[in-house]
Amino acid sequence: MDSPRRAGRPRAASREILEEAACELFLERGYDATSVADITSRAGVSRSTFFNYVESKSDLLWARFDDAVEQLRATLARRRETGPGGDHAEEEVRGALAALAADLPAENVALAYTQAGAMGLGEELRIAEARRLVMLRDVLAGHLRRGGTGSLAAQVRATALAGALLAAVREWSLAGVGRPPLPGVLETALAAGGLGGYLGRGSDEHLGLG
Repeated sequence: MDSPRRAGRPRAASREILEEAACELFLERGYDATSVADITSRAGVSRSTFFNYVESKSDLLWARFDDAVEQLRATLARRRETGPGGDHAEEEVRGALAALAADLPAENVALAYTQAGAMGLGEELRIAEARRLVMLRDVLAGHLRRGGTGSLAAQVRATALAGALLAAVREWSLAGVGRPPLPGVLETALAAGGLGGYLGRGSDEHLGLG
């Protein structure tokens, strides 16, 4: 039986302790054999505290990435209010992605990739990746549309940019302890995807969709 950790922690630390407990248990027992109750017992917090922070146990592996996407969302919102907009929208997106890559810690996401077999993540890892791809795509596409990119072009471009980031995070994670800086891996991923250009204003009209 798990011994709960000491109660009375500052609220700010609760999610970090949940993340730590989840990673420990996934490695000890496997993902499927670990319940929310197991995690809260190991962490010494309530079930309601768990759901205050995340919707599912797999989210604890991606919590730092999700934080980074929320920061990216806030950064782009400020750019809309203060920046030049228009044809600068993709430049702003790329700058925000670079900032995300520079700040993302090599913690739980990297552990999920490197220890996926030991944790028994299987299909859950692919589902979690897909959820983040869609979440990030929607943020990026919204900014591109507000900058004047047509709806379809914004969706295509944002999907490619989000995919490049997720591919870079995966490659970076699997590189292990001696991994290179994530911004450089992202730059390589963007180049591999031919994402140096900009589908600008009027792209939908060009495709007959305007």
